Amino acid sequence: MAAHVDATFRPLPTGGELKLARRYRQPVEKVWAALSTPGRIAEWMGVEWLSGDLPLSEGAPFDYRFHDSDLESRGKMLRFEPPNLLEHSWFDNLPSRSVVRWSLAADGGGTILTLTHVFQEPEDAPRTGAGWTQILETLAASMGEERQSEGGVEGWRAQRDRYADAFPPEATRDGRLAKEDGKPALRFERLLARPVDEVWVALTEPERIARWLTRAEVEPRVAGRFHLNFKGGDSVVDGRIMRWEPPRLLEYTWPEKEANGSSLVRFELFPAGAGTRLILTHRLDAGGDLADFASRWHWHLNALDRALEGESVAFDEPRWRLLRKVYEMTLPAR
Repeated sequence: MAAHVDATFRPLPTGGELKLARRYRQPVEKVWAALSTPGRIAEWMGVEWLSGDLPLSEGAPFDYRFHDSDLESRGKMLRFEPPNLLEHSWFDNLPSRSVVRWSLAADGGGTILTLTHVFQEPEDAPRTGAGWTQILETLAASMGEERQSEGGVEGWRAQRDRYADAFPPEATRDGRLAKEDGKPALRFERLLARPVDEVWVALTEPERIARWLTRAEVEPRVAGRFHLNFKGGDSVVDGRIMRWEPPRLLEYTWPEKEANGSSLVRFELFPAGAGTRLILTHRLDAGGDLADFASRWHWHLNALDRALEGESVAFDEPRWRLLRKVYEMTLPAR
């Protein structure tokens, strides 16, 4: 069952704006009480409230911990205008910081709640939108109204996929678990602002690879080496190029010593207007930690965006740890 939530995503130069609107049968004052009372917030958001029992006010902390993980959001109340508007920062403690605004408008005897989430950096909007949709439904249930969408992990995944279909391509950034030749595979699809030829160079020339991935040695031919040196030599991938079709397709093996086997990594590039549609597939023939692979590729693909603009991006461990927690919660079990 699809949620009765109107959801849109608008890309911004440094991130994006996710907007969700839902009608409640309750008057504005009752919805406001649920939004602005710490004990009520903890109930319908399904979190442990960390900011004490003092009433909310502008400048006050807005901190909580998710029950299903040790993930915490530390924020601050930016605007508090009873009974119509509440705005707070989200994840000030971890990159990338964003802002969430809850606004209420009377609609007959009921209320239209509009939630606006502004990302300061690119983020996966379908995942975030599906999470907020479920929270908007638990808010309804806390006020005695029926849920209008499926709950639980499977309901969240179904809603995420609906939003991925409905939102523009820039909105979807997460990797998904798929199957290839009977093996589990992680698949990412990204839109990049630069043309195919420039992206090919960033994927295949050692100096450019070092800006977003790690130190590399590349023999540009089929059967040539594709050697990656992570963590100053503590982690080495000594692969072989299986397919080399400039500037469209690169495929190389990814040996995994601990698993005593090898995986396969494939980059496919397609023109997309003035830019490029990149598809990364990592087929995990030798098994391995899905959340670890997914979160690292996610981080490095984000770094590729910036490297294409000339930056050299150092590995950001706090951001990677957050991504890992996200994938631990959202990837389906194999």
